[in-house]
Amino acid sequence: MNVGVLGGTFDPPHKAHIKIAERSIEQFNLDKVIFIPSGNPWQKKDATSFIHRYEMTKILIKESHFFEISDIENSQKKPSYTSETLKKLNQPKEKLYFILGSDAAMNIKTWKNYEILPSLTNFLIALRSEDSIEKLDKNFPFNYEIIQGDKLNLSSTSLRKKLKERDTKNGELPLGILNYIIDKNLY
Repeated sequence: MNVGVLGGTFDPPHKAHIKIAERSIEQFNLDKVIFIPSGNPWQKKDATSFIHRYEMTKILIKESHFFEISDIENSQKKPSYTSETLKKLNQPKEKLYFILGSDAAMNIKTWKNYEILPSLTNFLIALRSEDSIEKLDKNFPFNYEIIQGDKLNLSSTSLRKKLKERDTKNGELPLGILNYIIDKNLY
């Protein structure tokens, strides 16, 4: 079984996350994609609590039987690291595909134990609108394949800013997530 892993803070999760996962399934013959909200994102100090990010991600993926969610990183005590999570998944490297945006990919050298990642997984990268393959090649140290399709210009950071400004009419968030955010008074 070919398994994709899409990890992230998901603060909040949005339609670009779904689009990247769908493209990965189609283009790389994946059987499923596991969404893994980071438990205690060590590079992001002001993240919304895990339970809210987990519940929003559940809402995001509920329409597809190709998507699963995992709480493998749910630890409020210690930071979560990709290398440890991939080891816990216990999948053979030739069947495991780590999905990430080019923004995260270009910062991979700041991740704890990033050097061991190619022994655990294959990399699938979606280019953000501001990035290019040339820029990626200069900054990403491992072999990878590009997730084809229009570049996606949507980030959780920009969505949080819009939510704080009550600018929620653009359709970038599924209605169920928007309702959850309003109900729980997030952002």
